Amino acid sequence: MQTERIGILLREIAMSEYFTVETERTDDPDTMELITNHTLVREGEEFYATPEEGEVGSPLAQTVFFGVEGVRALRISGDSLFVTREATFPWESIIDDVRDALRDFFL
Repeated sequence: MQTERIGILLREIAMSEYFTVETERTDDPDTMELITNHTLVREGEEFYATPEEGEVGSPLAQTVFFGVEGVRALRISGDSLFVTREATFPWESIIDDVRDALRDFFL
């Protein structure tokens, strides 16, 4: 029974070889929603108001905060990642770095 349950869990968390990220602007010019084709958090949401909170948070939050310069806050909900940046960092580099970090994390 335990083996069967582990097998089901492994099938549920298995990732496809493709990882896509789409971006969507929010009302806040320093916050961007990144929508993926994978579930990032199964239930509820995670919120990290500072990089220090993220550094001791979930492995995904740690990956983003350690791997992407300019991230000020992070909210993870379902298949979306809401990134709040330091205003001095350009979105282009943050989005590219977050995409790379997510792909490395999941693939």
